[in-house]
Amino acid sequence: MGQQVSFKEIVIAGGPVLYGMVALSIYCIALIWERWKFFDKATGGYADFLSRVRALAAAGKLSDAAQLAKGHRGLASSVVTATLTGPTSRDERRRAAERAIGRCVADLERGISTLGTIASVAPFIGLLGTVIGVMRAFKDLASAAGAGPGIVAVGISEALVCTAAGLLVAIPAVAAFNHFNQKIASFEEELRWMVDEVLDTLAERSRH
Repeated sequence: MGQQVSFKEIVIAGGPVLYGMVALSIYCIALIWERWKFFDKATGGYADFLSRVRALAAAGKLSDAAQLAKGHRGLASSVVTATLTGPTSRDERRRAAERAIGRCVADLERGISTLGTIASVAPFIGLLGTVIGVMRAFKDLASAAGAGPGIVAVGISEALVCTAAGLLVAIPAVAAFNHFNQKIASFEEELRWMVDEVLDTLAERSRH
């Protein structure tokens, strides 16, 4: 009858590398949750908000659009304010809007590169733990006189848990990294469209 190994024994056999992976997994989940809540607050309802700003600007109700921006709690409000207020020059307003967009994107990108790093590094850390475990398994085989191949099989199965842990950390990190970057790109693109449309509307109205 083969030697039975419990899940607890496999986790313990994973050693310091596996403990590090558990800590990294907890940090990754916490970072994803924090970014998710921040994105929900910072970009929530921005599409409807920008649509209303466009409509008000097209109707020439700039004060109403500026007042609407003051009441919006998301990041897009600063871009709208920079577009509608300040210098009357189109180029100066565009530069102010671009600076505001840059600040918004920087706030959204905070911590996202860390997710990308975790997604890239976690599988290699897991592989390192597996290599160390396999080396230990063969060392145990060499020191156990007369032992069968079962002792190597047990050691390798214990070592592979590190690779599995690395993948379990990397997969959600990759998914979150891609999701957040896509949301940032869409948000930035919508802001630039809004700025162009509003400035074009203002320029057209100033000519008449």
